[in-house]
Formats: sequence, C-alpha cells, structure tokens
Amino acid sequence: AGYYGDGLNAIIVFAACFLPDSSRTDYNYVMENLFLYVISTLELMVAEDYMIVYLNGATPRRRMPGLGWMKKCYQMIDRRLRKNLKSFIIVHPSWFIRTILAVTRPFI
Repeated sequence: AGYYGDGLNAIIVFAACFLPDSSRTDYNYVMENLFLYVISTLELMVAEDYMIVYLNGATPRRRMPGLGWMKKCYQMIDRRLRKNLKSFIIVHPSWFIRTILAVTRPFI
C-alpha cells in the first residue's frame, strides 16, 4: 500500500500468489480474518479516493479467491469505501477472470 498523485490518494496492492492455499482446513477462517484486517487498514488509510491493484500473474487456481468470497467481501464493505473506490486494476488476469469479467461487464 501507499499513496499516489497530488492529492495523496491511497493505492492498495494485492498479490494473489501470497494468499493461502484453499486446501487448508482453516481456509475460510484465514480468508475472513484477512479480509477484516484489510478493511480495518482501509478505514485508517482512505480519506478520499483510492485504487486497488490485484496482481494475478503465475498464481495457481487453488490460491485465487472464489467469486462467492469476493461478492461477500464487496457487500461487507462500508458504503463510503465502495463510493471512494475509483479503480480496480487486474494485472495479468487468467482466462477464468477474463471470462467472468466478460460475462458480468453488462451488469457492472
């Protein structure tokens, strides 16, 4: 994480290759607590607009978070944080992510 631009807007970077393996027995617990940690950090960092950069290159499928988890996370985010998110950049998306984006683009 850090800041960019003249207004010191926040930038948050996620590297999917460092996420836990979905074969862990406590995977849901770890992911939920990871999400809560990220939200608490966002609350402290974000006063205005911010962007999220998601690095996906060379990440095995078992380390990528599921769509259900991402939807749940988005719904749990405070309205202020959702409103201030100006861009979500996916670097090196897999064919699965490209397909999902192509299907959901008309609804977003």
